[in-house]
Amino acid sequence: MKKKILINAKYTEEKRVAIVQGDQLVDFYVEVSAKEHLRGNIYKGKVARIEPGLQAAFVDFGPKKQGFLQMREVTEECFQKKAEGRRPRIQDVLTKGQELIVQVEKDERDTKGASLTTYISIPGRYIVMMPGQQRVGISRKIEDREDRERLKEIFSSLKLPKDMGFILRTAGSDKTSDDLSNDLKYLTKLWSKIQAEAKKVLAPALIYKEQDIAVRTVRDYLTDDVVEVLIDDPTAYKNTKQFLTKTLPWRKINIKDYKDRKPIFLKHNIEEQIARLNERHVYLPSKGYLVIDKTEALTAIDVNSGRSRKEENVEATALKTNLEAAEEVARQFRLRDIGGLIVIDFIDMESSKNRRAVETTLKNALSLDKAHTEISGISKFGMVEMTRERMRTAYFESINRKCESCNGAGIVMTDEMAAITAFREMHTRAAKGGINSITCNLTVESMNYLINMKRDEIDQIEKEDKVSIRLRADT
Repeated sequence: MKKKILINAKYTEEKRVAIVQGDQLVDFYVEVSAKEHLRGNIYKGKVARIEPGLQAAFVDFGPKKQGFLQMREVTEECFQKKAEGRRPRIQDVLTKGQELIVQVEKDERDTKGASLTTYISIPGRYIVMMPGQQRVGISRKIEDREDRERLKEIFSSLKLPKDMGFILRTAGSDKTSDDLSNDLKYLTKLWSKIQAEAKKVLAPALIYKEQDIAVRTVRDYLTDDVVEVLIDDPTAYKNTKQFLTKTLPWRKINIKDYKDRKPIFLKHNIEEQIARLNERHVYLPSKGYLVIDKTEALTAIDVNSGRSRKEENVEATALKTNLEAAEEVARQFRLRDIGGLIVIDFIDMESSKNRRAVETTLKNALSLDKAHTEISGISKFGMVEMTRERMRTAYFESINRKCESCNGAGIVMTDEMAAITAFREMHTRAAKGGINSITCNLTVESMNYLINMKRDEIDQIEKEDKVSIRLRADT
């Protein structure tokens, strides 16, 4: 089925991209101005601190939070001293104050600064250029042997710059020598500009800013099955057209400046689907459902049959629900950008053939994902463990902040326990002595419980500990 790319870049506070297939949202991401997107940017930075215990360095590259550079992300070209005959240690090869060209690999998250690398990579439409590296590779997602051999021949015929590594992207699997040559010229010119900028500026400084959300989208997601690209912001539309003129001058692309009064996402009936991305429950066609819960360590997804009872037996119901769940979890990974360790608890099935069918369905669904994934088989407990590369700040994290009352736990203390806890704290402080008065603030409900159930005990504390206790209900 053909796809459409919808780019909602009209408002500076929030820019959104949706990829739809028919009426279904198949990929979605958002950037908010309050959380600056740094991934892909290249900086001239300065080593601020070296931590031998972590085998990492903190690098001042411009933003308030220093970037985190691990030893494995430092190229030999950055070594101040060559480590001969042993494994290099960061304290031996880098020095405080040393200037480095670094690229943001992961945006800052929570209290952590951005993750940096000195292995620079610059993506084009079909090729990723890696300055300073020697390897030439082909995307693992291009699995056809004949395609891989043909592309290797094309690559070997191109005039590749020295001391450059390259990876052919999935989008280049069916392209000609001219297509790839044109992309190569674009990337070579871009790298020359970055090098020239690096020589001019003093660290810390930005020397290359990743493309805006509209240009990144057509660069990374404009495949042959995309029939239309709609952009509702004139500036984003102009920038995208200019990029395509540089990189794909020969290709006719149906890209339009959307000017309708009706909002672009509303016109395509996807606002409701986006709103549901905040919900824990995701419902399946057979009336089964997923429950998605995120913890600090991992994301847990539970598959439930719900009211699905159409099949002739329990095993058939489990298989049908699990097959639907396998397709849907892969879609939810893309929509919510769920990354890190993931555990999926499928409904138990006795048949090994059925378990293999669910595994195959899940792997096929994940093959559509640009993020790198690694997956285990279904265990005897019906569990699948897997990891998924985090591509960007997840939608949930982009638009929400932690609740001050529960600190993100999603639960608060009951009114009775809040009152008892406050009473216990007042008793403890009064018994310690050294204070003349205590003021207690509680919600109206908790204060009613405290006054009705603990009034006599509070009076006793005031008399015995010679302290004045003031009770105040927050309205």
